[in-house]
Amino acid sequence: MKIGIVTFHWAVNYGAVLQAYALQDYLRGLGHDACLIDYKPYNRDHNLKNFVLNRKLPHPFQYVREALKDRLFEDFRRDYLVRTKRYGSLEELRQDPPLCDIYISGSDQVLHPRTLMRGERRPAPVYMLDFGPENILRAGYAVSFGCTAYPPEAAEVARKYINRFDLLSVREKTGAGVAESLGYNGRLWVVPDPTILAGASVYDRILSGVSGLSGKSGGSDVSEGGTATYLLHGKDSLNAVIEKDFGKTVPLNGCSIAQWIAGIRNASRLVTNSFHGTVFALLFHIPFVALLETGAAAGMNDRFTTLLSRLGLEGRILPDYGGRRAVKIIGSEIDWANTDSLMEDYAREGRDFISMLLSARQ
Repeated sequence: MKIGIVTFHWAVNYGAVLQAYALQDYLRGLGHDACLIDYKPYNRDHNLKNFVLNRKLPHPFQYVREALKDRLFEDFRRDYLVRTKRYGSLEELRQDPPLCDIYISGSDQVLHPRTLMRGERRPAPVYMLDFGPENILRAGYAVSFGCTAYPPEAAEVARKYINRFDLLSVREKTGAGVAESLGYNGRLWVVPDPTILAGASVYDRILSGVSGLSGKSGGSDVSEGGTATYLLHGKDSLNAVIEKDFGKTVPLNGCSIAQWIAGIRNASRLVTNSFHGTVFALLFHIPFVALLETGAAAGMNDRFTTLLSRLGLEGRILPDYGGRRAVKIIGSEIDWANTDSLMEDYAREGRDFISMLLSARQ
């Protein structure tokens, strides 16, 4: 079958790109013609116009770094993702939609209220699949709302489109409640992020393309092991504190996607506030501590508890970095055989949902 996936494959974020790759790779491995619908809003392109309109003027160097990093990511997209032609707006998708048997939205925070309301600087329900012929089966796989309660203005818009999904699964337990609050009238499933679906071996193909598994990240060699850190949302300042507790750190940012994976696989330990950083630590048996978000980003924290409570590892979550607590957590042993078994059980639930989805279209 022809399957079109719309997600954040264009984002300059390791987890976003890798979850897109993982879902596409899994579906293609089943023999289906799966591709990424290459929707990226024009306002997310790196150019002078968006530099001004996206209010990046106070942060020119950060903007340039992200643009350069995006070039590395585009190399990966070109080599590993099968994409349709480029779509830059909902209008373009509605006028000339890719013809598929199934549309899948997700995974990642594709149903975040900010994306719905401001993804194109105006409401654009692309990730609610409001495009294409009516006879195409529409599904959400492990979608995330990125919040525990939808803001009223966004909820009013979302209610118009939420039942475009014939089948809907969410990544976080709280996502089921959000979907119900928006008026979704079908059954809801909680399934794992695509990066978990097929286990660690699916990334061997990517790692084989990294000569010696080496590369530079933040001035450090990602092949050298030691304490890796992957810190998002302005938390890089924690590296200096972490070094006092664990010695030299290897910050995993600014490297290629393959080098990022290698950096985690080769690490002795990982400190991260990234959900996907946590996932890859689990896949590669790396002792880790997961830091939660605060403030407006706190709505994203349930992704950690949904996953780690399934594995009996919720004790590895910290509300904020604390040296003694982090050292104690990192030093505690993980029963990897049991963790692998529980991860496989969780992955099977995702594969079962996909099997049901494919059967519904046949």
